[in-house]
Amino acid sequence: MIHCTLLSPAIDVSYIVSEPLIDQTLTDLPICVTPAGKGLNVASVVRELGEDVTLHAIIPEIDLLRYTRFLEEKEIRHKILPVPGSVRVNTTVLNVATSAVTHLNSAGAAVSVRFQDEFIEKIHQCCNTGSYWCFSGSIPEGFDNDVYGRMIKTCNDAGAHTLLDSRGAPLRLGLRMRPEMVKPNHAELEQIFDESILGVHHIALKAKRLIDMGISNAFISLGGDGMIAIQNNDCLLCVPPSVTIVDTVGCGDALVAGIIVARKREFSFHETCRMAVACGVSKALHRGPGIVFRDEVWQLMEDVNITAV
Repeated sequence: MIHCTLLSPAIDVSYIVSEPLIDQTLTDLPICVTPAGKGLNVASVVRELGEDVTLHAIIPEIDLLRYTRFLEEKEIRHKILPVPGSVRVNTTVLNVATSAVTHLNSAGAAVSVRFQDEFIEKIHQCCNTGSYWCFSGSIPEGFDNDVYGRMIKTCNDAGAHTLLDSRGAPLRLGLRMRPEMVKPNHAELEQIFDESILGVHHIALKAKRLIDMGISNAFISLGGDGMIAIQNNDCLLCVPPSVTIVDTVGCGDALVAGIIVARKREFSFHETCRMAVACGVSKALHRGPGIVFRDEVWQLMEDVNITAV
């Protein structure tokens, strides 16, 4: 079974405009409103790829019904811990005339630390040998920065497989518990080592240091340039096919879903990388987070170019 966690849910609101937004009011705009958050985006793609998945989520009570209905429609199993308040809102404005994309991500409300301890205990109860766990996204204000590290240790002790995709202090502290897989982007890799990292070979060198820390697999996402992946002595540059991009929101989450599904299916390292990048590309072809298509992913895998670095 694949498990995803969602500590900082969001409602994604996307607007499409065709003129500059300067001192004016635009009405009757096309809009898309979707429950989201990195863990939910990952779980949606995992389910589309044909795997059973359980989402373990902290959801504010005001938006609980919206989330549960969405998860039921997606056929995603869920274990929800309700907390007071409402979900934060992330807004994306796409200007189709200029291709400019503006993201406005709001801060979430603080959550009492007592819910953190309750959530970790629920993870402990569900974790078992051979299960796959994805810990992704930011953490709510009020939680300890080592919350991912504590959950990773719980899973490691139970013999489960773990993947970490976060940023800042939760990422750095989570790495100390040696997750099996980690997926920082370029900026997050610079945060880990607190230095500017320039060029493919420099990125690969720093990613190799993650392996030296005891992490088995490092996947460094490079946006439209693809991904650098390292396992043992293999260091691969994985370049996506050229496509017409529609929406990049959630591409990194789709890539994570591809990694964890491929690992569960015991794909080779090369094929794991192909599936991951293909999932990211499939997401870029469609508007809305967590949207990929299984047949499209299989087709795109053939066009991912992989070379040794």
